Amino acid sequence: MEREATVMLMVVLALLATGVLTVYSVSAVKPGGDDMFRHHVAYVCIGLGIMAVASRFNYHWFEKHALLRFMMVATFILLVTVLVYGDPVRGARRWIRVGPFQFQPSELAKVAVVIFLALKMSVNQKSIQTFWRGFVPPILTALFFSGFILVEPDLGVPIVIVATTFAMMFVAGVRTRYLVASSAPVLGGVGFLVIAYPYRLERVVAWLDPWAYSTTKGFHLIQSLAAFARGSLWGMGPGAGEQKLQYLPDAHTDFIFPVIGEEMGLAGTLAVMALFFVLMLMAMRVAKCAPDLFGSLLAVGITALIALQALFNVAVTTGMLPTKGLPLPFISCGGTAIVVFLGLIGILLNIASQAEEPQRQLVPAF
Repeated sequence: MEREATVMLMVVLALLATGVLTVYSVSAVKPGGDDMFRHHVAYVCIGLGIMAVASRFNYHWFEKHALLRFMMVATFILLVTVLVYGDPVRGARRWIRVGPFQFQPSELAKVAVVIFLALKMSVNQKSIQTFWRGFVPPILTALFFSGFILVEPDLGVPIVIVATTFAMMFVAGVRTRYLVASSAPVLGGVGFLVIAYPYRLERVVAWLDPWAYSTTKGFHLIQSLAAFARGSLWGMGPGAGEQKLQYLPDAHTDFIFPVIGEEMGLAGTLAVMALFFVLMLMAMRVAKCAPDLFGSLLAVGITALIALQALFNVAVTTGMLPTKGLPLPFISCGGTAIVVFLGLIGILLNIASQAEEPQRQLVPAF
């Protein structure tokens, strides 16, 4: 599927270019912006290198039990390590610093869970429709790793992991009634985690009426909406946005989409969303034509991870969901997320290189 692989690669490069230009725009007016921009470019280059390697790395190597066990154990150790030795930022321990670089184990956990579930559900097809062997193990795996991330604390990544798990189970053939019945307790659990932490509850209340909390929890959303409003249809022009001048918090990371909206307008934001749509469409074609079920489920998991996180970010910055920090894939400034998502694209490209176009049915002549 050379066409699909080529389109995916071009779309990813377009998203990366959009991110680099937008991060440069923000860094130009941000204290310490030069270092921030250089780090972002460095991570993009590292990610592109990993993508190139992953595209040549036969994804069937993940079927080797020794490699899979090492990956899962390493992820577990890193998730525990960050809780003990991680750098505290805004009251959360999510980053491990190594010299000038830092990374988030939770981003690696997303990859490990997707690969592990794709393999286990592909080899467990005989029991996939049973409750105890088809439904329970994937859910417990997702909840196990999500639990460590919740302690950091971080609610966004666990939501993405669990939602991705549901998508993979649906495609793998888990009974729909199990998925529907379990959605209620899962949503109930999310609700409990919101109510149990006052700062999360305050975010929800502020989301319902941000102008009543304009100087506190509603500040992010108000400034984000102001950026979109200022951008109007065609935007103020590259680099001409004003919300990034210490008005819009996290303009280079979680709230980079409003910067695009202000400088490139509605046309720019729709173009970014169109790029993600094309990427997901090509990725699903790869999943459909993968040479085996493992490759298909792996492609579905990767597609769901990227699509859900992009959708989550856009929904938060446009006020459709309460404020929660999740970077926009390929665009937001960051280290681990950029590298991980580009690595996932490399795996997709490898699956595409082994996929086969479905044979078209010829209409018989009469």
